[in-house]
Amino acid sequence: MEQLREQRNRLADRMRPPWWYLTGSATLFALAFAMPFMSRYLPQWVRLWPLLIAALALAWLLQWGLARATGVSIGFPDLTYRPGRRARIAMLVVSIAAIVTEHFLIDRGLLTAAVVVAALAVVAGVISVGAALRGVRESLRTGGEPA
Repeated sequence: MEQLREQRNRLADRMRPPWWYLTGSATLFALAFAMPFMSRYLPQWVRLWPLLIAALALAWLLQWGLARATGVSIGFPDLTYRPGRRARIAMLVVSIAAIVTEHFLIDRGLLTAAVVVAALAVVAGVISVGAALRGVRESLRTGGEPA
């Protein structure tokens, strides 16, 4: 039993996000929160779908790289996956609020305020990624999904 606990602890210690994972996550969040600016200020002939495809590819590469670096594949956990659920719900709420606020500020010509909102949302996103992975680490340490 003690050996199993030690193995779980070693595995959980490997789940710390590397710098490149956090940087890539920040890039994804920056792309997401730049969409209101791009939809407003890019010419009509510029299509956003190539950026969306690139963002999805980056997200997949980040998850694949994290699995290769840590030896643990968590995939794309949804809200039914209990470890880190609070962090993911908080990020969902912050994302929706930030995008709505950005549109509101952009419509009123307050670009500096909209950029500040986007930057704060990116920081919140990176913090939520770290918090969600802490939940996964705790789940690995205890051997199950914590309440």
